[in-house]
Amino acid sequence: MNKEIPYKCSCGGELKKSKVEVEFFGINFGLRDAEVCTLCGSEYLDQDTMKEIEAEVKKKNIFGLERKVSVTKSGNSLVIRIPPEIAEFLGIHYKSIVQLFPVDKDKLEVKIVS
Repeated sequence: MNKEIPYKCSCGGELKKSKVEVEFFGINFGLRDAEVCTLCGSEYLDQDTMKEIEAEVKKKNIFGLERKVSVTKSGNSLVIRIPPEIAEFLGIHYKSIVQLFPVDKDKLEVKIVS
């Protein structure tokens, strides 16, 4: 496909139409049409795809739960605080047991064990 787009990315790079694998909040939406920057790699989805993603995350009651939190320290360990609304959604509390999986250099997955 890779068709050039007449406008540029905010970084100044060229945009080309392409198919990209789309995953948001752990929900796989499969291959979708997108405009991809040849310079920075940013992917821009069309409005219909974004509406579908929004509807699905609202249906699962996870819309608006994403948060940025800072890493703190306790003794020799690093601590990531879980905001109360996310803890409530997940059903976790003080002394819950979770399993940590480093998925990539910039992604950590947390699985609730008990």
